[in-house]
Amino acid sequence: MTEFVKMNATLFKYLRAPLLGAFVTFLAACTTQSGPTYTLHAVSVPNQQAPTYRVSCLGLFESSNSCVRVAEETCQTQPVKWLQAIDGVSDTTPKKDPREMTFMCGKPVVQQPVPQAVPQPVPQPVPQQQAEQPAPQRQLLLQGNANFATDSAALSPIAKENLDHFMRVNQGVNLRRVTVMGYTDKTGSEAHNLTLSQARAAAVVQYLRDGGLHADQFVARGLGSADPVASNATAEGRMQNRRVDVRVFAE
Repeated sequence: MTEFVKMNATLFKYLRAPLLGAFVTFLAACTTQSGPTYTLHAVSVPNQQAPTYRVSCLGLFESSNSCVRVAEETCQTQPVKWLQAIDGVSDTTPKKDPREMTFMCGKPVVQQPVPQAVPQPVPQPVPQQQAEQPAPQRQLLLQGNANFATDSAALSPIAKENLDHFMRVNQGVNLRRVTVMGYTDKTGSEAHNLTLSQARAAAVVQYLRDGGLHADQFVARGLGSADPVASNATAEGRMQNRRVDVRVFAE
């Protein structure tokens, strides 16, 4: 019996050092796996520019205070703004020790939405006001020296301009008759005055026809020095008597 005890003591002497080393190694392994651990990563929050993070403190010796400490170290001089805390549950009862938290460094900075271009209303075309049609002109008096040269039936540019306007204002009017009466002063023989006044009236009718004035009937008459409108004793009176009177009659 004494020899067996001595043999076991000797065996323990030789095995003590390896066993002790293995035990220390086991303890060291347990400290590393269950020591202070945490994970921290940045997260993106819609319409938010301030830095935002999520921290998880799931180590064996960790608590919610560990997550708070990590947040404070991360934000440094900026205040910590807590956004979310996820607590654990044991047997359907909250542990009241959240180990996963979302926080923001500094005050929230809301990203301003990009202003949308406001569609401009399409300008509506301004209705064009139709120009008022001038009232038809029923009579035109070509009077004086400016419409014909002396002793001539050729129309002057001024006479043609007046006749052009007369045709424009009567365009589209259904005319039944156009009468043109020619007159002279009392200078010269009456036969000559009749011929000259007739030629001037005919020249006006021809110009109106060529210009597009439509009527059922055109009448040109030369009356010479008849029906004076002023005295032939003065130059001014004779000038007034030299005239062509154009009149239209509508239906």
